[in-house]
Amino acid sequence: MRRLFPILLPLPALFLLIAWQGFVTGVPQRLFLFGSPTQIFQVALQELPQAAIWHDMGVTLSALLAGLALGTLAGTAGGLLLALHPVARAVSRPYLIFFGSVQIFTLAPLLVIWFGIGWGAKVAMAALVTGFVALQQAASGATAAEQHYLGYARSLKADPSRVMWHIILPGALHWVLAGLKLNIGFATLGVLVGEFISAEDGLGHYIFKASGVYDVPRVWFGVLLLCLMALALTAIADWATKRFLPLQGH
Repeated sequence: MRRLFPILLPLPALFLLIAWQGFVTGVPQRLFLFGSPTQIFQVALQELPQAAIWHDMGVTLSALLAGLALGTLAGTAGGLLLALHPVARAVSRPYLIFFGSVQIFTLAPLLVIWFGIGWGAKVAMAALVTGFVALQQAASGATAAEQHYLGYARSLKADPSRVMWHIILPGALHWVLAGLKLNIGFATLGVLVGEFISAEDGLGHYIFKASGVYDVPRVWFGVLLLCLMALALTAIADWATKRFLPLQGH
């Protein structure tokens, strides 16, 4: 079965593309509304040699990575602080529930006011979304590690710094890495929302501009590039998870 996997993997995508092309062929209205794989391929041949599309990809990718890194680091630090202070954790719990129930993307207009329409607003949106998730993951992971091992470490009168480095921090990072793939999706969506609302470049701006003139093939091409970018980052996160999570048990 494993030998057949590389052959079977592209078949659903191939079937979808053939069905899509057959659905719109010969029907101008459908072709206008949905585009076609052949049109998207033609757009790719036109756009990829141009520097502009690579610039847009670079802007989106840099904002995504910066927001993801900033949000993950800040959220992990905040989660560890909450895990180390039970009183602060208990006091902050209703606030975390409150902000968790709020759609973070509704704050996008405020972020545009605070950070403008440039690169900073995109990074802020991605960091805000990913930071909240990382905070919850880090706090939950550190608390779970604390419940399992901290009592035993205290009974042995272990040094607090060693408890932090060998029990609490690995437990938090275990959960943060496990949620990293989820955060990549949130960061991508955060950057995309920022570029939709107000931006001068980036893939979100490219998609929004193409949709404004009903250029459906270019919209699909921009979406495809964004998906490939997210898939590549997810593959890297998956590798990091498999590489580092086994260390949790040592």
